[in-house]
Amino acid sequence: MTNIQALNSLDEALMDSAKNVKPLYYIEPANAKDQKEEFLSGRIQNPHFLYRDLEYDPQEVAQRLESIETPDDELGAIFERKKRNTLLENRIITNRGNEDIVREATITIHGFPNEQLVAYADELLRQIPNVEAAKTVHSEKIRAGLQQALYDNGVTDWNVEFSEKRLTTVYPAEKRITVCKDREFAEIDPERLKVHEVGVHALRAVNGYEQPLKIFALGLPGYLPTEEGLSSYFEELTGNTSEEMMRDYAARVIAVDSICQDLNFRQTFDRLKSYDLNNDQAWNLAIRAHRAGGYIKDHVYLDGNIRVKEFATTNGDFNTLYVGKVGIEDLPLTRKLVEDGTLKKAKYKPQFVE
Repeated sequence: MTNIQALNSLDEALMDSAKNVKPLYYIEPANAKDQKEEFLSGRIQNPHFLYRDLEYDPQEVAQRLESIETPDDELGAIFERKKRNTLLENRIITNRGNEDIVREATITIHGFPNEQLVAYADELLRQIPNVEAAKTVHSEKIRAGLQQALYDNGVTDWNVEFSEKRLTTVYPAEKRITVCKDREFAEIDPERLKVHEVGVHALRAVNGYEQPLKIFALGLPGYLPTEEGLSSYFEELTGNTSEEMMRDYAARVIAVDSICQDLNFRQTFDRLKSYDLNNDQAWNLAIRAHRAGGYIKDHVYLDGNIRVKEFATTNGDFNTLYVGKVGIEDLPLTRKLVEDGTLKKAKYKPQFVE
């Protein structure tokens, strides 16, 4: 058995800080609506974003994390990377608007798209026509469907709530999923989102909470490409692929690459428009890439899709991936920890992984 006690205090500190260090919450521009109007009318060339006030003390979080030492073994090395990433996210939040700091920190955490990925994204955008599906499904149907999907999988301590945030989001640290109250959804979305949000995001976290260390619920460092790749792969496997979504993932790569090429907001917007995106689509993608000064993360969706498809062709061991939020590259260690009894096998699995 691995020495879990040595990691408990760090695990607890990471859980605590994860409740406060929420980059996606803090980098959401508070004045996006006004700036969009000004930008699209041509009154301003580049938007200037403002952000919500911090509801926690970032210095206190940093001091607490920095004071914790990690053991010198394989699991200790994972915790060291997780600690580093949490400190970087904390740094991003406190330096919103500082392009150099935000970009450097997010590249350290999430990497950046290579030439092959950008070329593939370009190819997808030229191949898939920009056809938006009719949005006629009310948000309450989505919310109720996701809550029912949790119950159907034996999960009773998670809630699905309404939010003003446009994207459907899973918050493992808070055991909740949010759905945009004022948004209409496509006909495919009730089933697609059950696969994506519950079948992958929630269930991997639920299994993570069954483990002795909660880092398996929040995500090992570098787990995100696997996480998002599993979602889009299983959408395809269950017949719920949205070409609109795949086009969106490809466009996200282009938006992130624009940051890496040092394009400003207007130039990123114009580049996206050259792929037959409408104003709303180009604005939403540009703002995702440029928020906080250049939050480089959105390439992981398409990158992860490629990685998981490759994994599936080599008799991919999906059961072990459901032990918690682990990445494909974590599988050798995860298997070892399951075999020696440190980790439990996945208890909650969607039907498509049986």
